[in-house]
Amino acid sequence: MWDKLRKGLLSLKQGENGVRLIVILGIVGLGLILLSNFLPERKTAVQTAEKATAADTDSVHAYCRQMESQMVAILERIEGVGSCQVMLTAAGTSETVYATDAETDWAESRKQEQKKCVIVSDSEGEKPLVQQVVSPKISGVIVVCDGASSSIVQERISNAVQAILEIPANRICVVPGK
Repeated sequence: MWDKLRKGLLSLKQGENGVRLIVILGIVGLGLILLSNFLPERKTAVQTAEKATAADTDSVHAYCRQMESQMVAILERIEGVGSCQVMLTAAGTSETVYATDAETDWAESRKQEQKKCVIVSDSEGEKPLVQQVVSPKISGVIVVCDGASSSIVQERISNAVQAILEIPANRICVVPGK
């Protein structure tokens, strides 16, 4: 079969038809190259990871801003605090824990455990079942408020922040505002 094809191409290559064939094949090749620019771009693993990282960063910022506004609302209600501003920093990103199904086999006196992710189907397609989303850990807090010049108010704020966020006192900074 390959011999017939090779002989057919060699016979076409000779003479005027051969030149036409080479020109036509060249034009078709250039056309395919130009058309490839219009095809949808395939997502590479790096592009997908970059988009996931950007989404994680956005979700961490949104989480911090939400916690800051809740803390401002509660801290301003403490006696002597006055108006305040809060800034949180987070270590890491939020973590999604997926539901798994474990299968255990006992083979030749050894225990083999195999975990599989639980997949759910919906109108958008198949997705892994999310069991839990763990918020990022808050690593530091700064509170700027009018009443922070009083050590009693500073202690109240520090105790409140420790109770809310479960972080040690050395990660909390309370300072007076202008």
